[in-house]
Amino acid sequence: MKNLFKDKSRVITAAVTVLILLAAVLWGYMTISRIAGNPLPTVFGWGNATVLSGSMEPTLPVGSLLITQKQDSYTPGDIVIYQDDDGSLITHRLVSVTDKEAVTKGDANNTEDAPFSPEQIRGKVQTVLPGVGSFLYWLRTPPGICTILLAVGVFILLPGYLIRKVGKTHDRVQ
Repeated sequence: MKNLFKDKSRVITAAVTVLILLAAVLWGYMTISRIAGNPLPTVFGWGNATVLSGSMEPTLPVGSLLITQKQDSYTPGDIVIYQDDDGSLITHRLVSVTDKEAVTKGDANNTEDAPFSPEQIRGKVQTVLPGVGSFLYWLRTPPGICTILLAVGVFILLPGYLIRKVGKTHDRVQ
C-alpha cells in the first residue's frame, strides 16, 4: 500500500512538473517574442491578447483575455485583432473586407475606423475569458511573481513531504 501511494504521488509530481515546465517554456517564448517587437506572438497560429479599453463593451469587457487564431480569410461580423500603422493592436468587429482594404468598428464606438490592409489582421477572436487578462497582468507584478514562485515550490515539494509524513504514520500503525 505504501509503495502504491509513493508511485501515484511520483506520477502526479512528474505530471505537474512537466506541465509547469511546458507553461514556463511557452511563457518564455511569448515574452521573448514580445520583447523582440512582436505584439501578438502565436504558437501554431494561436495567440492571446488582453482587452485594455471599452471600445468593444459589453461584448469584450475590459480585462478579458482573448484567444485568437490566424485565419486564411475573414468575413464581416468577425471580431479581429489588427496591427495599426503605429504598431498598436486593435480589437474591433470587421465591418467590410476586400482584397485591398478592411474596415472595422468598435461595438461601443460611433464611427468606423480608418481603412487598413487586410494583411494587418493578426487573428480572429475565438474565445473570451472575462477577467483573466487582468489576472495575468497582475501575475507580472512583484506580488504576482512571488505568488507564482510560492505555488511552484508547493507543487514540487508538497508531494514529497506528504509521502514522508504518511509513510511514517503508516509505519506506526502497523
